[in-house]
Amino acid sequence: MKRWEAWWNHAALTAVSLTGLVYGIFKYLVPSADPDSRVGHPWQPAVMKAHILVAPLALFAVGLIFRRHALARIRSGEPNGRRTGTVMFWLLLPMALTGYLIQVFVETAAVRAAALSHLGLGLAFLLGYAFHPKRHATPGPAGDNGNGEGG
Repeated sequence: MKRWEAWWNHAALTAVSLTGLVYGIFKYLVPSADPDSRVGHPWQPAVMKAHILVAPLALFAVGLIFRRHALARIRSGEPNGRRTGTVMFWLLLPMALTGYLIQVFVETAAVRAAALSHLGLGLAFLLGYAFHPKRHATPGPAGDNGNGEGG
């Protein structure tokens, strides 16, 4: 994995995780000062928009890492990190799907079910990511020093 890919992955997953956690705190734990408002904190709408905007970047980052990192580890038979990586892989699709369905559904019960599923899947993914062994970027082929530049 190249340095820029590792950086992109960590930055995008950190951004989507932080915006998701902050949004969840604002939505579910901060009581609204206005009884007629569904917004618990004035920044809640902005944080939700930031989460929605950064989520595709995180999906792209995971695609990069899957192609270059995960498949290489699976092919080599390396057991280190396999459990957490596999769990994160299988959580990703339903997590992304429920994130989009929250925006598409109209019925309150369907939105609530998708939101709670997204919350649970997101927290499980975040735990897997937190406990997944981190590696340093390694140099690529033919003089690539790991950051996409020649060495």
